[in-house]
Amino acid sequence: MEILILTHSYPDINHKWRGTFIEEQAKALADGNNVTVVYFKLDYSRFDLFPGYTFDKQITGNLTLYVVTIRKSLPVITQIIYLLNTYRFLNREIFKNYKPDIIHSHLAYPAGLLGTIIQKRIGIPNILTEHSRVKMYFRSPIHRMCVVWTFRNCSGLISVSNALKTEISQFCNRDISVIHNFAETGKFEISKSHEDQRINIGFLGGLSNTNKGLDVLLKSIFLIKDRNILLHIGGNGTLLNSYKEMAKALGLESNCIFYGEILRNNIRDFYSKLDIFVLPSRYETFGIVLIEAMSCGVPVISTKCGGPQEIVTKETGMLIDKNSPEDLAHAITSMTENIGSYDRKSIRQYAIDTFGTSRFIDRMAKVYQDVLTKWKNGKI
Repeated sequence: MEILILTHSYPDINHKWRGTFIEEQAKALADGNNVTVVYFKLDYSRFDLFPGYTFDKQITGNLTLYVVTIRKSLPVITQIIYLLNTYRFLNREIFKNYKPDIIHSHLAYPAGLLGTIIQKRIGIPNILTEHSRVKMYFRSPIHRMCVVWTFRNCSGLISVSNALKTEISQFCNRDISVIHNFAETGKFEISKSHEDQRINIGFLGGLSNTNKGLDVLLKSIFLIKDRNILLHIGGNGTLLNSYKEMAKALGLESNCIFYGEILRNNIRDFYSKLDIFVLPSRYETFGIVLIEAMSCGVPVISTKCGGPQEIVTKETGMLIDKNSPEDLAHAITSMTENIGSYDRKSIRQYAIDTFGTSRFIDRMAKVYQDVLTKWKNGKI
């Protein structure tokens, strides 16, 4: 099958973690299909009143990647030029000599909008996978209109969790498939025993806002009386220094290691240090870090904030209410006291069976085939 993936979120030299789940999906689908990815982005560092576009092309096996760059222009005009130039690139460089069987867009705006416009104008079905909280798109009435139109008119609609599906359903009355993100479980292995006698707890997430709940985790550690704990904190962002100051103010300096950004090649080593992984988020559409930790056999604690309820079971970890340092402190203490009751091999096997690559490919292939059959029969 010829698959064209459209996205504005993809790893690059400046954003190594952005859209990694989309890159991993593209690579997985390229095992048995020809996949072309068009990653389009704005260059905010350079201004041009009427910019065109530049692009680079990379080919790796069955995967072809185009990186399309558009310079910023004046406010509002930038968004229009961004969309027009990406559409122009697709017409000139992609559809001139290539017609995919299906378009797979990631994120409703702008990729989903563009994919659905192409569906209408050129006659190629567009499937949209939504990863983000819907209301985050609603920066203006126009953005809201574009997103809702896309939800209602794309050929197929996929949500990464049932929680997000419920949110999307408020804006469109149609079938929505749920296909969870997956982890490349083969890249991970059960964490080895370590000499440190303390309980090693891990946290990994972006630190440019408070959504990941690191403040809640630090407060919970402060509440634990017998603090035989070492907290491994991975992630970078504008609030990193604020969190370091918070740890210092709580007297937790000796209990915390701040690693900053964890490079993708080092992610397995990070999880291998851990006895417990904690994700105290305020909102998650899914929670890929939970699966990665489980792939190393690490039991997890997460908040009931959307996606994690579909990941964590009583055999693999614990779920608690969000925004509660007291509940989190109790959960950490309880898991620490009963850490031997968690079977690391079973946790890893659960991650492989439920969120592994092969399961994702099987489910995505079914959605593709269903959409193509309906399209050919004129039912879309």
